[in-house]
Order: sequence, then C-alpha cells, then structure tokens
Amino acid sequence: MRPNALVGFSAIFIGIVYTIQAFHLPKAMIGNPWAPVYFPIGLGILMAGLGLLLVVLEAKKGLTNLEGVKRPKFQAASLKLIFGTAGLCILYALIFERLGFILATLIFLGALLFLINGPKAWKINTILTLGFTFGAWYVFVKLFQINLP
Repeated sequence: MRPNALVGFSAIFIGIVYTIQAFHLPKAMIGNPWAPVYFPIGLGILMAGLGLLLVVLEAKKGLTNLEGVKRPKFQAASLKLIFGTAGLCILYALIFERLGFILATLIFLGALLFLINGPKAWKINTILTLGFTFGAWYVFVKLFQINLP
C-alpha cells in the first residue's frame, strides 16, 4: 500500500474517533450548550475529510502501485529526533498537572530545543524557551485573564 494512503486511512480513523469523542465533551451551562463542542467536532470532521481526500488522490495512482514511491531511510539522528520528541511529549503530559504550566513548559521546550538544535545553540535555546513560556503565560493570565495550571 502506498505510504500516503496509509496516512490517509489513519487520518480518517483518528478524525472519526476524535469527532465521536467530541460529542462526549461537557456542554456549556450558560449560553449555547453546544458552543464548546463546535470546534472539536469541526476539527475531527476536517481531519477525516482531509484523510479521505488523501486516500482518493492516492487511489487514482493505484493504492498498491508502488512505482515511483520513495521509501524514507531513517538514520540514527532521525530516529533520535522522532523518539526523543515523542518521549518528551509524553513526559510533558505526565508532569504538566503536577508542576504547572510554567515549570513543565520550561522543561519540555528547553529539552526539545536542546534535542533539535544541540547544546552549542544554548543561548538561542534558552532565550526561546524563556520567551515563549513567559510570553504565553502573560498573554493567557494577564491579557485574557485565563488561569493556567
């Protein structure tokens, strides 16, 4: 099967599951009760629709016709980035509630930038980590008055 078709089928599956789960979100107590659900439902439908479009485009080329398909060749550096990023995302999800937004985001973003850019770029990594974390905190807490965990 063509790799893009596999990605399309995965997007369709994830989009459908996401849309179904969006219907289980709590409804709003004030105003339109369905308002908090509209965006997630739209996102799930969009994901499934784009997945379907990708499958249709690949089906025109022949789903099992592998002629002209380039298979990616992963080197150790690529695998380190892929699994390192996935591991850091899981770690971020696990520590977010315990440590709060600021500390968890500093750890996550700092580690991710050091993984991608390497330790030689420590100045830019540190500036970006601090700037994004405290910039996002300022926008949400001070401007939008939305408390972060």
